[in-house]
This record gives sequence, structure tokens and C-alpha cells, in this order.
Amino acid sequence: MVRNPLKLLAAPAILVIALLFAACGGDSATPTPTTAPTAAAPAPTTAAPSVTTAAPTAPASPAPTTAAPAEKLNVVTTSNIVADWVRAIGQDRVDVFPLLPPNADPHTFQPGARDITRVADADLVLSIGLSLEAGWLEELIHNAGDPETIAALGEDVNPIEFTELFDDHADEHGDEPGDEEHIELIGRLLIGDGETADLSIIDLEHDEITQNAFDLGSRAGRIYPTKSGRYAIAVSSDANQVHVFDGGIYMEAHGDHFDLIESPVKPVALDLAGDRPVHLVVSGEWAAIFYDGSGDVVMLNEHELEEHGSAYDPPKLNYGPHHGAAVPLEDDLFAISIQHPDYASAPAEYRLPIGAEIVDVNGNVLLRQEGCPDLHGDASNGHIAVFGCTGGVLFVEAHDGQYAGGFIGPSGAEPDDFRLTSVWGYPGLDHFFALGSAVGLYAVEPEAGAMAQIIPASETLRPINVAVSSEALLVM
Repeated sequence: MVRNPLKLLAAPAILVIALLFAACGGDSATPTPTTAPTAAAPAPTTAAPSVTTAAPTAPASPAPTTAAPAEKLNVVTTSNIVADWVRAIGQDRVDVFPLLPPNADPHTFQPGARDITRVADADLVLSIGLSLEAGWLEELIHNAGDPETIAALGEDVNPIEFTELFDDHADEHGDEPGDEEHIELIGRLLIGDGETADLSIIDLEHDEITQNAFDLGSRAGRIYPTKSGRYAIAVSSDANQVHVFDGGIYMEAHGDHFDLIESPVKPVALDLAGDRPVHLVVSGEWAAIFYDGSGDVVMLNEHELEEHGSAYDPPKLNYGPHHGAAVPLEDDLFAISIQHPDYASAPAEYRLPIGAEIVDVNGNVLLRQEGCPDLHGDASNGHIAVFGCTGGVLFVEAHDGQYAGGFIGPSGAEPDDFRLTSVWGYPGLDHFFALGSAVGLYAVEPEAGAMAQIIPASETLRPINVAVSSEALLVM
């Protein structure tokens, strides 16, 4: 049995709401229930009377007074679903107002003056996030709200991630107690053939394989998922083509609820042909493609792709031909490599860039940072991008309208040909990992301006690849 995907979102979100109530104060005289909201008894509103035996000559003790009711927490939500969660958890300790009327479209909803007042007066504003309220909510909060009171419940939850769904109702399948637990998967895997142009599909829910479903034009070197997992971007460098596929499984908002949509995998008819697309980075809502042969940078926004489909016209910049990279950052910014000034005189010799710029989607330069010989390899944690160089790493940073950059070298004595060629990072992590197969693996902390070797290279040990998550580092 496949559970309602909303349950995947609801459980972590309810926990977040409960923690937020604790952080915002709540009723200090009434302990917060530790059981689930549906099983908790309502908190008492009066103090329990004490029982004493007074001496006959002593005056009677006054009856205990009723405890003063605690001031309610004023909570504004963007949807009725979140409002229901808040009411279930906060009970009589909260006043809740959802901004979206029943059956309203969150993408087109226009808040009024009264909504602005409610947000301004709120102790807590809860949104779903995941770009559902993109546009109107950001504008409303910017004009009326305090960013410290805002929480996007879905930012750490991917409702369409390839997730194992455990069936705890074994008797519905006729299983005996102790039998292996029934597991179902929702999702699709797109597999590109490294030798041919074929793209195949594995349907995890139905255990079906569709061989050679699409022709990519040349061998499929790299396939990248977008942030939500709905789309896949396949780079076919030998065919000078980039393909976008709609995986067909996603959550669609309908007023105050979501529906799980399951449709066939299909290509999105975007014209992304160009001269030698090699490098693609997905970070947040953006994917950036760098075309080595022309220096074009095409920037794909997942929300715009979802909104416009094949009619989407993504923005494009040009940085001159070179073996470059474009890395999306937060706030619709990008770190893009800088062409070597001598490239035109000897393209083969000077094909590697010398630094990076931070630019906005219109190409306005906010920071230029040179000084990275033989730039190759890059990673981002959201607001910082790090690039591998000969002699160390280069970083550029954008945070709250401030921009900075610099070069970081190793603290100890290193060989003259010391070079790092691959970099890894993870959203929200303050440190990065940079690798050179001849020098080993280094941990890099841009905020501290330091790097240190954690795995040396030797005749018997030469790390060649790394995988990073929020909790683990895997070195191969």
C-alpha cells in the first residue's frame, strides 16, 4: 500500500511547528503535551485546589484563585493545511489565520491590505515553501513581516523524493507476523547509456523497465535531477545538445491540498542546442549550463520551467569560449568563471579560466575575483562557491547584499605543482572538500580562510572521487 505523500510532509512539519511554539514562548504555566496532538489531554486552565486541615481557632485559608489566561500566540499561515496543523498542536494557546482562501490558487493569489496587517502583527508566519508561494509571499513578507518570524516548513522536506514507504498493515496483504516488511518505492530512474545514445527508464513503483525510451543524440555522459526531483537534465556533449525530461511524478497544489500526479516521462521541447555543453550545476531552484565552445551560460529556473513548459525561454549570458563553469548561488545569483585573457592567441594553452565573477541573472557584475591559475572543479553551499586552482582554492561569497572573495592555500609546505582539480560542497555546510589526485584530499573553510589535508596521496592510496551529504563524507 502506498501512503498518502502528504503524510511524508506532515510528520516532520508538525514536529517543526511544535518546536517553533516552544521557541516562541507559548504558555509558560502550562506544560506542552509530550504525546501526539490527537491523544493529548487539554491543559488545565485553573490551578488545582490544595487540601489542608486548619486548626479550629485558625481562620479559613482563602480559596485558590484562577490562573490568568496566557496571551495567545498569533499565527499566520499561507494555507489551510498548515492552519489545521497549528490548531491541532496549539489548541487554545493560538489564534490562527490562513492567508489563502479555500480553493484559491497559491501561484496567482493576491494578498490585500488586511493580509499585510495580519502578517505585520503575527508572532509567527508559517509557509510551505518549496516555491509554492514564490512571488506574492516574499513580497508580502518583505513589505510587512519580520524575517525572524518566518518559517518555511517544506524547505527540509522533499515531498517527491525517491522515498521508501513502509507498509505497517501487513494483515492487508495476508502476511503473517514476522514476515519481511512490505516496501514500495515511488519514483523513476532515468539511465543514460555511456556508449550509445539511449536513455532507459526504471519505474520503481511498478518494477518496470523501459529500454531505449529516448534517443539523446550521443552517449549520455551526465544526467542531473532538479531540486524537486521532477525534472532530469541530460547533457549530450558530443551531440551539442542538452535535453530536459519531465519525470511525470510530482505534487500539484489544489487550493488547500496537494494531489499526487503520475504521468508518463516525456521530453520538454526546449531548444538547448549549443557549442559543446560540458558543465552543468544544479543548486537550489536553478540549473546553469556552460557551453565551452561558445562561452554561453544558460540558466534554467525549475519554477519557471514548471510554469511555462516548452514555452520557457531561459535567460542566457556569454563569457567567451573556454573550459568554464557556472554555479548558481542564493538570491538568483551566479558565480561564473572568467576567460583567460590570452585565450584568443592560443586556445589550447589557455583554455582554463583564471577566476570567477558573481553576477545576477541579467549579467550585472557584483564581484570579480581573479587569481586562480588553471581553474577546474567547483562546488557551492548556497552563498559560497569554491573553485580548484593550482596552489589552492578560490572562493566567492554573496550574503545579505555583501560580496567577498579570496584565495586560500595550504598551511604546510607543498610541492610547486600543487593543484586541486575537484571540489565538493553541500547546502548549508560551512566547509568544502577539494581533491587533487597527486596531493590528496583537503578540507576547506572559506569563512576562516583555511584549508588542511585530511587524506594524503601515496603510492598505495590515491583518492579519486568524493560524495558529501549533511552527515557523511564518502571517499573513493
